[in-house]
Amino acid sequence: MPKKIYYISVGPGTIEDQQTLADQRNYTYDYQVEASEEEYQELRRLLQSTEETQDGTFARAPIPYKSADHDPATEQFNDRMKDLYTLLYRLGTAETKGHIEKMGILKKLGNTDYDLPGYSPDDANEAIDAGNRR
Repeated sequence: MPKKIYYISVGPGTIEDQQTLADQRNYTYDYQVEASEEEYQELRRLLQSTEETQDGTFARAPIPYKSADHDPATEQFNDRMKDLYTLLYRLGTAETKGHIEKMGILKKLGNTDYDLPGYSPDDANEAIDAGNRR
């Protein structure tokens, strides 16, 4: 199956081809990939899914007393972002791959900081006990 060049902007979730890019002279993009029709559809689905899961994280954001640690919406969003950037890396040009490597986003999304002090259930219980002793 022949592959085409596509230009991806993750923030707004857009995918444009070369013709559209030529028509929109001021269009900016984040990543350039080479994809078959099937890969293009997978990329489009991931961009849409990422946008949908992002909405779930916004719903939780204004609740000041609820931590985002281990929040299902945040974890789902991070999983979608990891899937998206993994696909962008796989389909990306050398420049795209280099940029993703330089960002270190795949490593960051794959390694949460939950292993740092303060994130274990024992730490939470200690904090509660300390508060009760006051």
